[in-house]
Amino acid sequence: MSKSKILIADDHAMIRNGVKALLASQKDFKVVGEAASGAEAVEQYVALNPDLLILDISMPDMNGMEVTEKILQHDPKARIIILSMYDDEDYISKCMEIGVMGYVVKNETGAELTQAVTSVLNGQTYFSNQVQKVIFKRYSTNIGKKKTKEIDINLTNREVEIVKLISEGMTSKQMADKLFISSRTVETHRANLIKKCNVRNAIELVKKVEKLGLI
Repeated sequence: MSKSKILIADDHAMIRNGVKALLASQKDFKVVGEAASGAEAVEQYVALNPDLLILDISMPDMNGMEVTEKILQHDPKARIIILSMYDDEDYISKCMEIGVMGYVVKNETGAELTQAVTSVLNGQTYFSNQVQKVIFKRYSTNIGKKKTKEIDINLTNREVEIVKLISEGMTSKQMADKLFISSRTVETHRANLIKKCNVRNAIELVKKVEKLGLI
């Protein structure tokens, strides 16, 4: 079975070397190229056609968001993970809007990045724990300000409780303990909510609930 080809773009050689060493320890990944600037990242992507790009936001000559937009124009199916020192809400939201499939903060563990790479290569989005907390905090605040609207999607009282706790960044175990139900029951509710609201993950669930004013 061939290894997945990965391109790393970061202006700090130490970061590139660290990520390369981390990925080299995984049997299914192969780093095929490195870039130290935004323009070089675009050039290397076009030349190497990698399965995934790990990209820093802060890059010389062209930032990560500009790089992402250019690459997606070239290859709309490009899989891109942002690896950044910033957990700023605006950066994260903008990256999600333009089409990155993953976002990991540099002070998180190597396991987070490895999981992000695996998930995105499998066609899934992945936003690390720290990133999810930033997003949930924002939408938790906004949810409390919204008035209930007449909509096609109806949530049960229990589902409303679950969404509120998800927006606070709680894990399934924490929600189960708080609601005095099993973790499996919580997971069932989460799955039903994602299906009912026609979203792909918990982040999109909270975002849609906030937008529609469901609670």
